[in-house]
Amino acid sequence: MRKSQIITLIILFVAVSLFIWIGACSDKNDTPNPSSTIKINSPGTGTPTPGQETGAPTPEATPTAEPGVTKPIVDFTQVDNLRTAELELDVSFTDYVFSNASTKAIMDQSTYILSKPGEGSKDIYMSFLLHYSEANTRVTKLLDLAKEKNVKFTFYLSSMYLNDAQNLDLIKRMHDEGHTIGTRGDKSIDQLTVSSNALYDSLWTMETKYQSIFGTNERMQFYAPDKISERNMKLANLMGYTVTFKLCNFVTNAGSQPQTYNGIVFQSSDITDELVTQVTGYVEWGQSQGYTFKGFTK
Repeated sequence: MRKSQIITLIILFVAVSLFIWIGACSDKNDTPNPSSTIKINSPGTGTPTPGQETGAPTPEATPTAEPGVTKPIVDFTQVDNLRTAELELDVSFTDYVFSNASTKAIMDQSTYILSKPGEGSKDIYMSFLLHYSEANTRVTKLLDLAKEKNVKFTFYLSSMYLNDAQNLDLIKRMHDEGHTIGTRGDKSIDQLTVSSNALYDSLWTMETKYQSIFGTNERMQFYAPDKISERNMKLANLMGYTVTFKLCNFVTNAGSQPQTYNGIVFQSSDITDELVTQVTGYVEWGQSQGYTFKGFTK
């Protein structure tokens, strides 16, 4: 082998070795640029680059609570020791006060309406107790009368009436035409003997139903129980109700006219065709005498 060939081989060997060494050093110091790499993540594990999210859900705004009627907080120690026996409302008709001293003492500590005289006006309060949907045809006639004569009534609903879907349109009409809607409570329970908690729950359940119809800022403010006790009066007041009583039944037009005075409260539970006829005549007579027919208001 010629000397020149040996030198050429040596140079070639050195060149190849140098090339390999340079390549090894390059691999060791070549740190990848994160911005130039593509990273594949498992679904849900990737951290998106700020400002480059694609398909990311928009955070939902925190819902603002609607204004509404607050469920009353009742201290049941104030009512559980009170008497549950039925309270006899021995009313003296001439001056609508309680003649029995014990009854009067109880009523003086309560919020109630027996008669509601207006100031500078002549007011009559007519209320109707509703329980069965069978009376709806006559209730419609009472609403038609009220609309025609521009008068207002108060309608007390039992839980059964309020929860019966076939009554919904009439209930909405009462409300929308400006009549007062009150509660009779749950007539399927004995409101005198049931526990205070159970009575509270039954009344507030009705309020929840009422709010589902008219909104959370609505409630019934008047309570017309079939029977009342000292305990029930106090509980109703603590729940924000004004308890209302009839001074007398509306029986006939002719029978009610002599009893009429400013602030008188009539109440009827038997809504018959005859009653509608009598109420029609009584409203016409009352308006001719300068009376105004009103629903209860606070």
